[in-house]
Amino acid sequence: MDDQAARQKREVLGSGHDDVERCTTVYQQACLPCRRSDAIVEEGFVYEAQEQILVPGTGVSQHVHLLGARPTLLRNNRVLIFLTYFGSIASLIISLSMAFVALTTIFPLSAMNLDKFAAGALWVLGAWLMAMSQVFLWRQGKLMAHCSVLLDSYGAHFKLGNTNGAKEVFMPWNGIAAVHYKRVPDAQKFTVLGTDTSMVTFTSHAFYRPKRVARLIAERAGLPLVRG
Repeated sequence: MDDQAARQKREVLGSGHDDVERCTTVYQQACLPCRRSDAIVEEGFVYEAQEQILVPGTGVSQHVHLLGARPTLLRNNRVLIFLTYFGSIASLIISLSMAFVALTTIFPLSAMNLDKFAAGALWVLGAWLMAMSQVFLWRQGKLMAHCSVLLDSYGAHFKLGNTNGAKEVFMPWNGIAAVHYKRVPDAQKFTVLGTDTSMVTFTSHAFYRPKRVARLIAERAGLPLVRG
């Protein structure tokens, strides 16, 4: 009887030991560390992101992948667009008012003299200048309202035009060869050159801060912003 009891006790202990081993094995499998390749990808991302931020414009033509970078939409401030449209409407009102004063000064023609003629001519000139300002500001507001550049992980999406139906132009990051800017009469001109001889051009009339737009494009592409 004693031998049988001892044998049953050993079987119970052995069964419990197997359960412990199985539990231990399952626990170890659940707590396995990440693969070394995943850790390398994460370390590479941190290094590349720091290199892109701390050393922009190194002159090396290389594509830096910013994994996880959020898409950035570059467009003009809505308040600035509103003020441009408001200035256009104000110019129209002033132009009409000056035109009315010019008519009341010139007419009736029977009372015309040299002083009234000079005053009427000045009022007409002022009304014409304000009308031209109204047209310019309205076109400027439309252009600023519809121009935008979207930067995502794939490349730059350009939407340049003065209507909602403006055609979108896409340039991948590895397809951008250079980003140039230069001074032209009454504006600054920025050019994004592609490796396939494609080209996207915009000026300071399209964006309030065009140099910032060009600099962000160049930094995302791993290129310097070159003058000339």
